[in-house]
Amino acid sequence: MDNGLERRMSNYEPLWNEWYIDSFAGENPTGVMYRLKDKNGRKSAVRVLTVDSRISRRPLAELTAAAISRINDKMRLAGEAFIVSARNFTVKNHENIGAPPVAADILVQTDRYEPLSSITAKGQLPYVTARKLADNICRGIRTAHKAGFTFGDICPENIWVDSERHFCIDAPCTFDPKRADLTYAAPETANEGYDPYKADIYSYGLVLYRIFNGGLLPLQQPDGDPAEAVRARMNGAAFDPPRGAPPELQRFIMQCCMAHPETRYESMDEVYRVLRQLTVDHVPPEYEECNYCDICMPVPRPRRQTTDTPAQESTEPSQQEAAPAQQQFKESKSMRLYVMVLLYMLLFAGIGFLFYSIFFLK
Repeated sequence: MDNGLERRMSNYEPLWNEWYIDSFAGENPTGVMYRLKDKNGRKSAVRVLTVDSRISRRPLAELTAAAISRINDKMRLAGEAFIVSARNFTVKNHENIGAPPVAADILVQTDRYEPLSSITAKGQLPYVTARKLADNICRGIRTAHKAGFTFGDICPENIWVDSERHFCIDAPCTFDPKRADLTYAAPETANEGYDPYKADIYSYGLVLYRIFNGGLLPLQQPDGDPAEAVRARMNGAAFDPPRGAPPELQRFIMQCCMAHPETRYESMDEVYRVLRQLTVDHVPPEYEECNYCDICMPVPRPRRQTTDTPAQESTEPSQQEAAPAQQQFKESKSMRLYVMVLLYMLLFAGIGFLFYSIFFLK
């Protein structure tokens, strides 16, 4: 983490006149997240993104204006499920003695989230959790698209986990199409005039492809260079379905990843409808064999899962995920007991009425 950023954050306090840095929450190529608290114990968080005109080779005013425009668009989605919120923001120019500033920190207040790495520290995601991620992110993108907001930068690094262990998709406010990472980009994004909604569907499909392919991108070998796989894909090379997914999920992912936009799903509404129809009956054995997963990292060098992590641990749902099922079992057991008591009461009432009829109504 940048020590200079820590010093600057200390100088910025209190943020928005009431918030103080509580602890470090996470970092990825798009920025750093800190947990916040105020004097009354309330909790919040701040996402810090640094823009530098010397790197982008664009005027700082242009970069910050583009970021502010994107933040304002995103703030309309604050409070929506499965989307990283943006509730407040400020821009802090770096001091540049004797000359105009060339860099700035963009501070975006948000809710508390943990990075995806908080649940992928042991390697491959459990199958049920991976399916939950597919559902949550699909719903987040669908909600944003309905509001007219597109992402353009859907990737594992922009997936966070909220306090209820739901997966949420983020849209970093400094997204710059001229410097976009091609790792999860649709082929048509190399040209102008493409449909950003269809491009988001492709990127969503590629994220799922990597999750259900043991952390490997299309055309990437376990020890191969991911950059070469990306170049081959962008040049039109065909690729096989993700080997860790069952057939129906393979077909779903591959249609999201069709090279031509018109052959993909029509919209995220259709993506969501199809995904909901896919069952999660069992863990396919092929998924357990895909043990290279390291999706919380920005792709460079996928590594094998360590041998001291049992395969069974990866396939069982977490304790939090099992809790609803246990609660449902307890509720159904109580309901059966209630129905049995009610039936016995009706039976005794019927017998009593029968005796009354025989002996007293003659």
